[in-house]
Amino acid sequence: WEANLPTVGIRWQTRNVRAVNASYTHNIRPNLISETRWGYAFNNNPRNGPVRGLELVRELGLVGLAPNLPDINGIFDVSFSGLGLTRITQTQWRHPGFRNFAQQFQQHLNWYRGRHSIKSGFILDRVNFQDRQASENLFGRAVFSNRFTGHPYADFLYGIPTTSYRAFPPVLIDRNRWGYNFFVTDEFRVTRRLTLNLGVRYELKPTWNEESGMQALFDIGTGKIVVPDEGLRRVSPLMPLGYVDVIAASSAGYHRELLLNTDRNNVAPRIGFAWRPFGERTVIRGGYGVFFDVVPRALSAGGVPFVVSEPSYTNPTPTPTVILPRVFPDTIGGPSTVSIPAAVNRDIRTPYSMQYSFTIEHERWDTGFRISYIGTNTRQGEWSYNINQPVPDERPYWEKPRMFPKYPAISYVTNGAGHQYHSLNVEAERRFRQGLAYQISWVWARDIGDLDRGESPENAYDRRRERAVWVDIPTHRVSANAIWELPFGRGRKFASNLNRGLDLALGGWELSAIVIYSSGQFLTPQWTGPDPTGTAYTGTKTPAQVTIRPDILRNPNLPKDQRSTERWFDPTAFAAPPVGRFGTSAKGVIKGPSSSVVHAGLAKWFRIHERVRARAEITATNLFNHPNWNDPATNISSTATVARISGVGGGEGATQYDQAGPRVFRAGFRIEW
Repeated sequence: WEANLPTVGIRWQTRNVRAVNASYTHNIRPNLISETRWGYAFNNNPRNGPVRGLELVRELGLVGLAPNLPDINGIFDVSFSGLGLTRITQTQWRHPGFRNFAQQFQQHLNWYRGRHSIKSGFILDRVNFQDRQASENLFGRAVFSNRFTGHPYADFLYGIPTTSYRAFPPVLIDRNRWGYNFFVTDEFRVTRRLTLNLGVRYELKPTWNEESGMQALFDIGTGKIVVPDEGLRRVSPLMPLGYVDVIAASSAGYHRELLLNTDRNNVAPRIGFAWRPFGERTVIRGGYGVFFDVVPRALSAGGVPFVVSEPSYTNPTPTPTVILPRVFPDTIGGPSTVSIPAAVNRDIRTPYSMQYSFTIEHERWDTGFRISYIGTNTRQGEWSYNINQPVPDERPYWEKPRMFPKYPAISYVTNGAGHQYHSLNVEAERRFRQGLAYQISWVWARDIGDLDRGESPENAYDRRRERAVWVDIPTHRVSANAIWELPFGRGRKFASNLNRGLDLALGGWELSAIVIYSSGQFLTPQWTGPDPTGTAYTGTKTPAQVTIRPDILRNPNLPKDQRSTERWFDPTAFAAPPVGRFGTSAKGVIKGPSSSVVHAGLAKWFRIHERVRARAEITATNLFNHPNWNDPATNISSTATVARISGVGGGEGATQYDQAGPRVFRAGFRIEW
């Protein structure tokens, strides 16, 4: 039995951030190691103001506010319409803020026997999230205009607001989620030249549980809002039940607390190998693994139907009913409508990614060469669509049948989205030897998918129409860097016996450079105008203004010799979609400008003493002052700007790949001893 002392680390940071970590390891036998870990992380960022709202209300004698006001920071909010006076306000009270309290317990067991190295264990996670934020109207809000006296400040002196607001005390969002993870893997040395890695991981991640039961979703089967059984008694009295009903989860066939069913099929295999078939200089590697999303789907919490905003009150003329210190009438009707929480597939699955690679590595000429295929994808990706969208046709929105005619758009979240990434990676790397080191790589990639997490399609009933090349994955990306010590002077290959004076001039020089090139992004054309499909919600007979993809008539990309900052692509290759359908253009059909940049440096070493030397250097970013253009405007409705590039290097709309501004030189000097 051999025991190691526990190691405990404590970290304390400002801004109310605290973290504690500890670990304990012991050897049961020389070939059997057990390890236990626990972790604690706490993030608390409260936002507090200096004025106590309840005390201020009492001092001013304000009446008409919501009952049971809490004794927290706040202020009576006063503003003026039509005057250049600063609004009297204060930062909203929030406590504990965006708080995350993460706890983790791990137990690892390693077993070594013969050619097997087996590692196993489990990880238990618990995360608590809390937030509570008061409305800016909690202690009353009044807006003064010229409604009664002809001047806003005179209305204020008389204490007659034009519009007044109030709010109810904030509610605490208190969520918890657990995670259970079990794994085992075996590193098996089959022969001296072949090693296999075989493993499997099982993950169980129930969805979030709201301690007070204040989470909700919309059930498309009944057309009602569903809340946990415990949360039914917390529904706001202002909830317009004639507009939408609220029912308990168990009565609608949902989980009585979590609402969503737990995905219990998250088995993640892992396999890998390393093989040296031709000696020590060549290695062939490959691997495959499944990786599940870490955080499960969260539902709407702390909003409708538990917190419903009371409508503002407009003082009637000529006889006002609200005069300070009264802020709000004693009674007022609640809202006639509320926002509808998102609908979620009760059997929603955990999205996962499959990642796989195949690599050949070879060492030659003091350089390591690598060629790899790397692929990854997303399966069961979460996406949302407007389940209340009518079908696209020539009829206006207000004439069409919908699933829930009384409600506007309703977001429905389910599984099915994804993407597929393929890439070829070629790399050469030489470690620093004989005064030279370099690394160069080329990535040739393509990523094709439909919707990222949280995205929605233009047409709710045609997700396949969104399938296109991924916007921000360039086709080509090349990067290279090198450091070269010029081979002249003392200690180097040539002229190593120079005297001190000549060595001061010729010896000790060093060059360095970084070169990066990336092909352009894939840009999507847009068109803005009255909805031609009759699918966008509007409360009137006037079609809603929408921004959607246009029709594509031909290839919009111009030959290289015809591209300019004034006309990067051909905007006449697109046309407005006709009435009755969406445009025919896919996403990413416009190729944006590429980016390239060269950084370089020149340095000189000076030996002052046996143990003291100095270095003078000058470096340049974007050495050749090459402009990297921002992406062009792509909305064909903006005829004055479409296809035009308005800026360079890292501005709005610029690509994310190594943009550099104008050339900048930097000089430096340092002494080492």
